[in-house]
Amino acid sequence: MIVPRADHRPAPAELRELPRHQDALDGLRAVAAAAVLLTHVGGLTGYVFTGTPASWVISRGDVGVPVFFALSGLLLYRPWASAVLTGQPASRVLRYLRRRALRILPAYWAVVLIAIPVLNPHAARHAWSWLQYLLLVQNYDPHPWWTGTGATGLSQMWSLVVEVSFYLVLPILAFALAWLAMSRTHITQPASQADICRRARRMLAALAILAVSSFGFTVLAYYPHPELWFVGTLPPLLIWFAAGMAIAVGSAWAAAEPDGDGPASRFCRSVADSAGMCWLIAGCAFAIACTPLTGPEFGGVPSLWNTEFKTALYTIIALAVVAPLAFQPWREHPTVASRVLASRGFRFLGKISYGIFLWQFLAAYAFFALLHLRTAFYVGTYSTMASVGVLLGVTVFTIAISVASYYLLEMPAQRFRGRAKPAPR
Repeated sequence: MIVPRADHRPAPAELRELPRHQDALDGLRAVAAAAVLLTHVGGLTGYVFTGTPASWVISRGDVGVPVFFALSGLLLYRPWASAVLTGQPASRVLRYLRRRALRILPAYWAVVLIAIPVLNPHAARHAWSWLQYLLLVQNYDPHPWWTGTGATGLSQMWSLVVEVSFYLVLPILAFALAWLAMSRTHITQPASQADICRRARRMLAALAILAVSSFGFTVLAYYPHPELWFVGTLPPLLIWFAAGMAIAVGSAWAAAEPDGDGPASRFCRSVADSAGMCWLIAGCAFAIACTPLTGPEFGGVPSLWNTEFKTALYTIIALAVVAPLAFQPWREHPTVASRVLASRGFRFLGKISYGIFLWQFLAAYAFFALLHLRTAFYVGTYSTMASVGVLLGVTVFTIAISVASYYLLEMPAQRFRGRAKPAPR
């Protein structure tokens, strides 16, 4: 499957080139990973059960998940969106899937090979336990053998299942959006500005419908019979990816405007200039999310309305945080936040953020075992200062293991990915 394109058309020389990489987005990925780590350590120490304002804030560190999902939608869909608007070639699907597999699986499989036999010895005797996690299908088991969101040491992997589901569905979505955008247009002729605007608006409208459908899928998880495992699958969470895909369309649309002063360019520039206001909106939405409106403080089963409100608020946060950074190329000078997130330290943490996500529970359990500590689930009690100390120790352990994972597993796989011959156009 290939997104429709016309290879024989020369690209207009005056078109702006979309950025292949933005350092500030790496820094944002590091912040999202830190937020998730903070929540998980707060759960292990029991601090998120204290009912204080600070514990409510820490319990909502899972807001890093929609930020991750929005970044995936932005970065992965942007080449396809640009191909639809400009007619330039897009990546071959098989090459795209191969790159995703080499990026995700080697380090992930290493975590599974350690976590299941060491922390789940009973499950390690059954082939289905291994297959579920090695194939990333554990979310679809309505009667799992573990408690909570996953097996011990692998609880956070539910979001990786959703991420990989999006990887597999994205080429189909890209083809469908391209078909909708290019219907009744002559793709054998150079696209005029009117054609580009029409295609972009159609894609944005389709993405809006796709996003709204997530709320309907959430209803299916509660009615007519509760099937709460369905909440942790792609359909109810597609809105977070669609948010990033909409940002991708906006940036591709602005890049396709030759004069740099069209409606999309002005919009991107305005959002980038209003980064402070966007972050304020994100902060207000996060403050509302840190209330019982979005469900219990930590753990427990949220109601349908809790889940719907949380999904909507987290979508606002993801949009308000990612969009100003993604639209920085349309601003004359980067904002302070963009410069900070693009600094060397944040960029490095962004590079190893996948390892931080993968290894955080194994690092935490290793830290607890080394100091002969008990988690809150085994009657361990910690004061506020002790919880801070545990957080610092687990963070150091996690970063150290993540650095090793990056250089020993992830980078070799990426080099192998880079040596692959490009697919013929």
